[in-house]
Amino acid sequence: MKSIFSNLKKIAFLCLAVCLLFAATACKPKEYNTGELPDGYIPEVGGKLKVSCRADVYPSEASRKSVRNWINAFRAKYPNVTVETDFSIPDYAPLISSKTIGDVFWLSDADVYNYAITMQALMQLDSYVEAFNVDLSDIYSGILNLCEAKGKLFFAGMSCGNVVFTYNVDAMVEAGILQPGERVANDWTWEDFKSYAQQLKKYDEDGITLTQVGAGFPLYWPNTFTPFLYAYGGEWVDKTENKVMLSNDKVRQGIQEVIDAIDNRWIYPEGSQMSAQMATEYGKVSTRNGCVFAYNQAYTVLTTNADIYNTRGITWDVAPWPLFEQKASPCGTLGFGVFSYTRNKDTAAALVLSLFSEEGQMAFHGQEGGDVPVLKKLGDQDFWHLTKEGYEGKNYAAFTANYDRYVPGQVNACVPPEVATIIENGIKNLFDNYCRNAADWVDSLAKIEEQCNQLWGQLE
Repeated sequence: MKSIFSNLKKIAFLCLAVCLLFAATACKPKEYNTGELPDGYIPEVGGKLKVSCRADVYPSEASRKSVRNWINAFRAKYPNVTVETDFSIPDYAPLISSKTIGDVFWLSDADVYNYAITMQALMQLDSYVEAFNVDLSDIYSGILNLCEAKGKLFFAGMSCGNVVFTYNVDAMVEAGILQPGERVANDWTWEDFKSYAQQLKKYDEDGITLTQVGAGFPLYWPNTFTPFLYAYGGEWVDKTENKVMLSNDKVRQGIQEVIDAIDNRWIYPEGSQMSAQMATEYGKVSTRNGCVFAYNQAYTVLTTNADIYNTRGITWDVAPWPLFEQKASPCGTLGFGVFSYTRNKDTAAALVLSLFSEEGQMAFHGQEGGDVPVLKKLGDQDFWHLTKEGYEGKNYAAFTANYDRYVPGQVNACVPPEVATIIENGIKNLFDNYCRNAADWVDSLAKIEEQCNQLWGQLE
């Protein structure tokens, strides 16, 4: 009997020791990873990972298919890896603060600076690019640039977010701009647009109320106004000196083009406050009515615009952003980064960088929930095209056209988020005030610049 109690006592102590060991391991503080590796480092891929995604970005199983397919392709290559996904996160901030966010998490190019530099929540990936021998040469350079902050690679962009327009082909044919069966060329220019818009403008019988204009421009959205900051060779931001230069003559020339387009009623300033007179003129034009060229914010919302055309029996197609004298085709990207406090940095880096591979891109974009690939070699393939009835024969090349002209569409990708907020709010107010005849836009631009530089100087 004594030996039985003795053995039970030993077992109890052994169980306690095991429990304490697990508790100590679980409570061990997570260490910050810079991502810098010693020469000759060989990564070990295996173990468990958690991937975190925002609930508003992936709200349904259909939207999650692309992520799941990408992860499944990765696990087929590394069967000893287990990946858990969480699509229910409304806000990353508390999870980053508590260091409980996934080893890998979704983000956009507009988030990179904030997460990488301000919050130090992203691990840089340059050393892993070398360790895994990742070929970056076939990625659109404009997209790759958006994955960086202060010259370091911090995330892998999964999609090529080249901003395009959908447009009413029937209206273009009616105006004599296109012949039946023709489409807008992928190398059309801003001068072409102005010529088209002048021919497309229509008035009601009163000669005052517009019933049709060239395009709808949401001037509150950065991707709409940033191209004009670059369009004529303007240098609107100096990342070396950390200053904004919106009063640059070339930058003002770009903004002047938007002002002229408003004055000539070539565009409908979506979301802008208007004077009573201007509101009367645009009384029969809205975002979804009377704009021949409609802003298509992303490939994934193409069906939103196209379904409206299809419901109304309108022939439609897609055109890229019109070309300017300088590089000024707005683009963006979405993707995934590695949490800087991950406990499995090698495997997390391997998963994220697999987005830059042909296998990863085809897995992600080859089904519902996919987008436009970031590899040039995949741009002219059709595996990522929409297959719904009525989408055949469309100009999908518009989504990858003029990639040598790409510039960041979001100001967040170029300046700290606090500075970006001043620019975004300031530009919106600039156009609001102009449309209400309330302020001089040149003075407004100078004030935005002054406020940005005062704040940016305090952030350093």
